[in-house]
Amino acid sequence: HYNSYADYEEKYLQIVSAYIGNVIMTDFAENILHEITHLYQYGMGMKKRVNLYNDVIKLCGNNDPIAQAVGRTVYYTFKHEQDAMVHQFYGNLLQTKTNEDFENICEDNSEYGNALDYLYVVNNNKDDAKRYIQQLGFSFEQYNKRIYFSYKRFKQKLYNAYILYISQKHNDFNIKNPHKKIPSITVITDVVDSLEWVFKTTDMYFVPSYEIKNRYVQKGMSPDIFRITGVPVSSKFICDKKIKSTKLRLLLMGGGRGLFDFDESFMHWLDEYLYEYKDRLDVTIVTGSNKKLYDNLTVKKPLHNIDVKGFVTNMSDLLKNYDLMLTKSGGATLFEAISSNTPIIVKNPKVGQEIENAKFIRDKGIGILYDNDEDLKDIIKSLLNNELDSRVAFMDENITYFKTTIHPEKIGDYVFELLDN
Repeated sequence: HYNSYADYEEKYLQIVSAYIGNVIMTDFAENILHEITHLYQYGMGMKKRVNLYNDVIKLCGNNDPIAQAVGRTVYYTFKHEQDAMVHQFYGNLLQTKTNEDFENICEDNSEYGNALDYLYVVNNNKDDAKRYIQQLGFSFEQYNKRIYFSYKRFKQKLYNAYILYISQKHNDFNIKNPHKKIPSITVITDVVDSLEWVFKTTDMYFVPSYEIKNRYVQKGMSPDIFRITGVPVSSKFICDKKIKSTKLRLLLMGGGRGLFDFDESFMHWLDEYLYEYKDRLDVTIVTGSNKKLYDNLTVKKPLHNIDVKGFVTNMSDLLKNYDLMLTKSGGATLFEAISSNTPIIVKNPKVGQEIENAKFIRDKGIGILYDNDEDLKDIIKSLLNNELDSRVAFMDENITYFKTTIHPEKIGDYVFELLDN
């Protein structure tokens, strides 16, 4: 399922000759970012579902506009194409000279608008579209689910590119106008030392840990511009000491969108398993805005031994009242757990920044990592058999210690320090 070496060679030749297929690039600077992204993806071994991709491309070339619309909507769900389009969008933004240029790029050149146009055609011709969707091996429900979650990712990636562009323009302004320099602070919101958000004129960086500061210093940056704040979260999450319960309390949290790293079948397994252990373990699932999952767990196939909540506004209160949280390894979620003294259980991730966050969890001893649902079941069983009691206590101690090394309460002081200077 990897791109072949022939793909690599073809992409390389296209780039150096300024051709895409048999068509010369009319705007080389714009297209080069898209193609080099694919070259990078090949080098990193990024997987591609070749059969599905080829079927989608065939639909895109179909004479039937409805077939084309189905093909294009699925084409925009491929992560490798989304990332290439985002880099191309960023390149377009960097070339803008006027506000009008900027507005035109945002409206017409993000590709996201094109994706929505094709989706409009599909939604207005559902009966005919279903036939082509089935040719790709999807039910209409699977197609909708893929579109929904993939397009959310696409939109967020484009938004990140826009924010990065603003940071770049701010840096350019400061370089060109040193007498009018605008002070700036960058907050690193994952446990990474990426150079993507590093700019020459940035005055101060808030970083998650001492290790991240050290990594940046090893890359040649001055140690004087770093402040170790952790990832800033609401002060409502701060909890120095939990009120202990006679039962272990486990919170299952899938973020605002209610996306979990385990199957719905695991939730039902846990519900059945808890039948004999209700006096020893309390479990709550927060489905967030995932209404379909909430309906499944409360109406269609209701859970009986687990408390199911939808979208909540008191997440800080929930965390303070639970001993462990089973969740994803996002930067904000991780530091919300740290602030509330809650060890976390996360699946070993396969995506960029979340991999680094998981390494941080392991190295700091503040959570448990698992590989699959069977691993997770073993962890639950071990918790109920008291085999992990000492480890949970160890994680509590490690979180307490780590909190002494970060200073989120000084963020206001650091801002005034910069302004005073």
